[in-house]
Amino acid sequence: MSDALRALAVLLEPPGAEHPGLAAALELPAPAMPDEHTSVLVFQAYPYGSVYLGAEGMLGGEARDRIAGFWRALGGEPPAEPDHLTVLLAGLAALADEPAGSPVRAALFWEHIASWMPPYLAALGRIGAPFHAAWAALAATLLVELAGELGPPARLPLALRAAPPPPAAPGTLDALLATLLAPVQTGVVVVRDDLERAADELGLGLRAGERRFALRGLLGQAPAAVLSWLAGEARAQAAALVALPPITAWWAERAKGTAAWLDELAGDARLASAAAQVMPSR
Repeated sequence: MSDALRALAVLLEPPGAEHPGLAAALELPAPAMPDEHTSVLVFQAYPYGSVYLGAEGMLGGEARDRIAGFWRALGGEPPAEPDHLTVLLAGLAALADEPAGSPVRAALFWEHIASWMPPYLAALGRIGAPFHAAWAALAATLLVELAGELGPPARLPLALRAAPPPPAAPGTLDALLATLLAPVQTGVVVVRDDLERAADELGLGLRAGERRFALRGLLGQAPAAVLSWLAGEARAQAAALVALPPITAWWAERAKGTAAWLDELAGDARLASAAAQVMPSR
């Protein structure tokens, strides 16, 4: 288990000479090429816990500080990127010799890794090349096995307990965009590939640029259709989460709640469009 975790950690890093051998040892497909690695892990499925656990859906902030605090509690300076999955998996492997029932290993696993793995691994499997999808599947298998070994947590991880309450339907476009791009608020991970899929399925144009700009453009073209698509995507993501009770149930409940208010917004958008069509011109 510890060797496999170390290998998975290394394989998240930019492709190097050791990657083909490690991938073969784990019976994974050939590692991604540098451009695939950049497209998936640098620009989309960011392997940083703070992106998924922070209220703003961004790097850093309180979510990263919380993970850095764990490393300090072990008696040393936290790594430069304390919430990077490479660091977290390597740390978990390093604690393999801790005695059974070790609270340190369980805390690292449940609080700082398992807490965001269900949506992260689902996103990586959804958008990644064959190598990334296989990496996500193997990581899920190992983490489920480790969860059984460690036993369930006494309570939800602090990051989930401290998360903002499930949002109601946002009242403005800016609020909607901010909410949709913060996974811990919605239970949903929206990356560029998802937006490209939405545009393709709905026959819309997708603007170049960062996600907020692209999503704003999609909503401007066909608000009801895009909101309905997002609601369906939220339900699909809820059903695709890796089973790590009780973590998975928390994320799934958020995603299903998000789908409900997206359906409401889509209905409002359809009514507004119908009303605009019947209003007499002046």
